[in-house]
Amino acid sequence: MSDKLIDVYLGFMDEEVNTVLNGLLDREVKKADATTRRPVILVERGEVSPDGPILEWPLSRYAARVRHIAYAHAEALQGEGPTGENARVESILARAMSVFLERDDVGDAQLRASNIDVLRRIDVHALATMTSPAKLKVPLAGRGPCLSVVRFDVGEEKNNQPPIVVVRSPEMGLQPNLMSPYIEFIFMMIGTLSSQLARIADPGAKNDWPVRISCFGAQGGATAANNPGSLSPLCASLYVGYDYATGVRVPSVALCSQGGIYRFGLPGLVEGASLNDYFIAECENLKVSAVEVDRAYTRKEEAGIAVGQTLKSVIATLVTNYAVGSAVKPEVSGTSPWFISLAQKQAFAKVGVTGCNMEDYWVLKSMRECKLKGAIRDPRSSSLYPTLAQGFLTRVNADPLKIEPEVDLAFQGDVKRKLLTRDGYVSLLLWGLLGLPLDGDGDNGMPSVARWSFSGDVVFADGTAGASRFSRHLYGMRLNGGRDVVVPDPFFVEIATDLLNECSTVVARPGNVFLAEPPARIPPADVLVELAGAAVKALAAWKDARQTPTAEVKKALATFVDVLAMRCGFAIGDTGMKVWLRPNKWEGVKATAIQDMPEGTAFAHAAVDRAFYKASNVIALRDRTARVLRD
Repeated sequence: MSDKLIDVYLGFMDEEVNTVLNGLLDREVKKADATTRRPVILVERGEVSPDGPILEWPLSRYAARVRHIAYAHAEALQGEGPTGENARVESILARAMSVFLERDDVGDAQLRASNIDVLRRIDVHALATMTSPAKLKVPLAGRGPCLSVVRFDVGEEKNNQPPIVVVRSPEMGLQPNLMSPYIEFIFMMIGTLSSQLARIADPGAKNDWPVRISCFGAQGGATAANNPGSLSPLCASLYVGYDYATGVRVPSVALCSQGGIYRFGLPGLVEGASLNDYFIAECENLKVSAVEVDRAYTRKEEAGIAVGQTLKSVIATLVTNYAVGSAVKPEVSGTSPWFISLAQKQAFAKVGVTGCNMEDYWVLKSMRECKLKGAIRDPRSSSLYPTLAQGFLTRVNADPLKIEPEVDLAFQGDVKRKLLTRDGYVSLLLWGLLGLPLDGDGDNGMPSVARWSFSGDVVFADGTAGASRFSRHLYGMRLNGGRDVVVPDPFFVEIATDLLNECSTVVARPGNVFLAEPPARIPPADVLVELAGAAVKALAAWKDARQTPTAEVKKALATFVDVLAMRCGFAIGDTGMKVWLRPNKWEGVKATAIQDMPEGTAFAHAAVDRAFYKASNVIALRDRTARVLRD
């Protein structure tokens, strides 16, 4: 195996990827010897503008500027995209992707006949037989899917150092059987890159450059032992959901680890019944019904796992065996293609799962596929997978297993006191355009209006006991030598990140801004047009200012806020403003604004949990990123 190691970092949400990307750029830029700096490239969906933003951050937030962008799509090989025939890292990768995004009209027609809009050629022929009703975030449209390969201005132009590839995979947890093919597609394209780079460096090379894959993101807590902000290094993930691989929706409970996939029988599950309810009731009784192990790659830690073993026993075996000789205690996460409720979290906890999300099972499955098919490559093999040297999957916990009653009660009271001004709205929207900077992130930190007053509530103020309660529920940024703990307000975070963009398309999708259910109402059509126009002008002003908070940008934002206040019913007095609630995101509440909540209604546990997650994950991800960057 070559000693040249390509690092691949995989993430899903913007806030998971931009901090990793910037941490890598900062590390490479600071290397004293420029010849040792490695090229850093980002693979992002869609056509990224050279002027930004990238991953919801303005270009000024990154430690290095953009050097070049190569675009990968079906027409790129016909000269439509700037993917030039050259040996730059980004161009090699984009060119490989373009080959496999080649238009396939016959396959597309078959997919459309099945009412499935998916990426062409990932693999379109294999996907043509699928009949999945799952929601899709990567639709077919126009000339087909496009990916951008962004090269930052670090590393030599010549490919002497192995590159670092950061991949933002689409959030495809709701599309379980499309996730693995997409991730594996990216891995195979990096495999072609590793092969070409090895031979550019040494035309007689017999081995490709191996890859090391690291996946990092936030997750919901499923154990009282892990506070928000703690890291969970994972050795396996349990999937509770549906499998569409055969073209039919099949309920599945399966555990994917490094050495195999273990499937569990579902006795007594009635057709059409809720798999989630079944798992919650039967999780401790489930037993292995099938073991999928390939002799091409096995692990001694899993040698004793067999049919008939209980789910809880299998997880305990993995955690115990993988802990031997390890500096950290490995954990097992849970994966489901739906919002994971408190009851399911508690069921996960019963069998030894410590956290939950929508992606881990599919990431591990893809890494395993890469290990198997890359490991058996020989001159006669047609495998495109790279040789996987190492794989890491790490999560930062962003919310607790359960919200304590006293904290829930205090939260409900804090919500009722929440209020904003027009100037406060402008500050929040500008904070969102800047990518939610925190104190110390360049010239623009978190505005004081964004701070969550609830973090200083009396429920957390009871000396040591209060501090302990705080750490069980939230993760904050410590200022003034640790004396002050700051947490962003989750409702204000959502205003900062979503309101302006949602309003720019409100004419076509009014339900994304205004709740349509009585007693709430959607404003008249002419008001929607006016609101959308103000939002579009504000976004255009931001673009024209090259993502700089100029006076013109602030004026455009103020005009947008005025329209929201005076024409959409958000005004309270001369300067006060109602607090926007993103529709259908806050369980238990049917209102477009907090001040419009019907008397006697309260946020359900799932909504309180969501608030705590949004409050903690921004800071936790940025604080913990340095610990997941590989040397």
